[in-house]
Amino acid sequence: MDRSVTNPANILPVSSLLETEIGLIRDAVRRAARLCVTSAAASQFWYEKREREPVTAADFGAQAVLLRALIAVVPDDAVLAEECSADLVRAGADVVAGVTTAVAAAVEGAVTKEQVLGWIDHRGGGGNRVWAIDPIDGTKGLLRGDQYAIAVGLIEDGQPVFGALGCPRLELSGMHGVLVWGGPRLGTFVESLGGGKVRPLVVSGVADPGRARILGSVEVAHGDPELLQRVVERVGIGGGWVRIDSQAKYAAVAAGMADLYLRPRNRDDWRERVWDHAAGAAIVAGAGGRITDLDGLPLDFTAGDRLEHNRGVLVSNGPLHDRVLRALAEIG
Repeated sequence: MDRSVTNPANILPVSSLLETEIGLIRDAVRRAARLCVTSAAASQFWYEKREREPVTAADFGAQAVLLRALIAVVPDDAVLAEECSADLVRAGADVVAGVTTAVAAAVEGAVTKEQVLGWIDHRGGGGNRVWAIDPIDGTKGLLRGDQYAIAVGLIEDGQPVFGALGCPRLELSGMHGVLVWGGPRLGTFVESLGGGKVRPLVVSGVADPGRARILGSVEVAHGDPELLQRVVERVGIGGGWVRIDSQAKYAAVAAGMADLYLRPRNRDDWRERVWDHAAGAAIVAGAGGRITDLDGLPLDFTAGDRLEHNRGVLVSNGPLHDRVLRALAEIG
């Protein structure tokens, strides 16, 4: 990690391995983002049977780029990742070839189809370190021309300790297309996906609900709009809505663009996926924010690939958190 971009007095020491990984992941996220922005693979998609979520060829290409980077340094760390090569193979030989070409361009080197499929399926070993990978969080946003994020989170002993979000369409700190990264022991930072100056991020200090801005998903199915509106009215949130797809919402809270993000379950049996929240949770914590479920419990990242023991997610700048929890408890 380039310590010239941080304030060492405010950041606890990290292991030399994590320093190496931070630089590696920043580079890999940039490459994956470039694949999503420049590759024709982003326009090739079909619907999977699983919950009818769209997937593009770029989802697979980005995952291959990210896991290739991890294999080079920490091949034995466990991995939770959204895509598997069997779905790509079912799309046909032409799509596989297109993804292979896109990955080769992203990593700037020759790669084979077999390598790409192997990288996509890499899941590492066991132990207390788990990488949570969502190669494109917000695929519908990508296809619609709105926000999406390339998300990488590191979980150690059940806690997110590092996250990186590549957001090609998000504007922060005067930059369009940003890489946001950090963690609770690191601080949180933003830089252009094209490189350049690295700037620290901190959550807002808004404590007056009348000034608070609340994030909402563009996709209505992602949550419970009626519950959200009841919370807004009960708490007196008056700063308006900010509609953003994907984990870019976490970056928005970390940067003070918004002050609250609630994600209630959209059905009783729904549990959030770990890779949809690990990176963002680390980033918001590093920026001074707070993350719990809707009952005020810490998010439990130890139960496989879903947050089995949590009811939704609440993300805030901190001062507003308990007020929202009280409102949720009163609403029931």
